[in-house]
Amino acid sequence: RTPEGCYVAFPKVHAWGDETALAQRLLTEFRVAIVPGAPRWFGEGAKGHIRLTFATSEAILREGLARLARGLAALRRTGAPGC
Repeated sequence: RTPEGCYVAFPKVHAWGDETALAQRLLTEFRVAIVPGAPRWFGEGAKGHIRLTFATSEAILREGLARLARGLAALRRTGAPGC
């Protein structure tokens, strides 16, 4: 869904496995830093989500979202082993 006016989004990512493992793989393999929706930070309902922030320049945002899209597509194609 489209955010309604905030500079953060909290999408579900359970299709890619564990959100903490996903965050680590996106960082190491695709140079995308995301925050896993770990219950210790965001409560029990956060499991299976990631936190994205859009508080940056449009150029950086475009690059980051392009890397995120490539990373998620690659992990989906490979079955996201380790996630």
